[in-house]
Amino acid sequence: MPDLSREMAGSLELEPTAALVMAWAKDLYREGSASLFYSRLDLSAGRQMKRECDSVCPWYPEVMMNRKWFIRHLALEAVSGACGHCQVVILAAGKSPLALELLDGHPEKIAAVIEIDIAGMEEKQRIYAAVSPRAAKRIRCVQADISDREGTGGAIAATGTYDPLRTTLVVFEGISYYLPPEVSSGVLSLFATEDRQNTVILDSLLPCRFVKDDRRYISRGIWGIIHRDCKFQNTVTYSPDEMEAMLFSAGCGKVCHHAMDKMERLRTGKNRFFPTAEHGWIRISAARL
Repeated sequence: MPDLSREMAGSLELEPTAALVMAWAKDLYREGSASLFYSRLDLSAGRQMKRECDSVCPWYPEVMMNRKWFIRHLALEAVSGACGHCQVVILAAGKSPLALELLDGHPEKIAAVIEIDIAGMEEKQRIYAAVSPRAAKRIRCVQADISDREGTGGAIAATGTYDPLRTTLVVFEGISYYLPPEVSSGVLSLFATEDRQNTVILDSLLPCRFVKDDRRYISRGIWGIIHRDCKFQNTVTYSPDEMEAMLFSAGCGKVCHHAMDKMERLRTGKNRFFPTAEHGWIRISAARL
């Protein structure tokens, strides 16, 4: 398993923040096709950021592993429970190998996976083809800007693999922090159906008033470092009510929120870092769409 400091010839070089996130989550990618994909990622650009984040919270990898593990858990449940074949759309996909994890878990259920991001999709498609040729045939990595609703819809349709009548799982991970709510609701509304047969899964950052006083320094410190790298002035936060309002405006219903203590307990069997919901600052929401 590669570590953050290794330079890897012929690998895919990640931007600093993306490298940081994948370095935090490395223990999730120790088997299956995802491990082969992970071995091709060059995370060296995130070394300095990781050192800075470690000085704020040395156990922050637990936060990222809880988030990514629980999103995968919910996604696998949604795929397994779909009536017939389904399709998966991963918005702002980054360099996560979630598509491979889902195809490893339920290859018989998934007709197609479409990944969307603003850059790096050709390189990602090539790595998929190299490490898992069979799965790669069902994955389309498409370049589009999700802030452009119509352009994103057109790019998805142009793949030729998207069926608007097929049950769809939409994953919206790691991006709600950076987009105005109306942009998030706009792109999610592309997948709204009258009978709400589709599912959306996304994560969000809670406002400080929902987090214990002695934990607020962690999210402030970590996000301050990320802001500097991404050149974002403000992070978008959502209270549970605000998240529901955004999702309702996209056409969602049956919204369910999951706190970090639940994620940790399901992943590890105990609550070591997050004894209560108020100890966490990230939540995951799922809704019918």
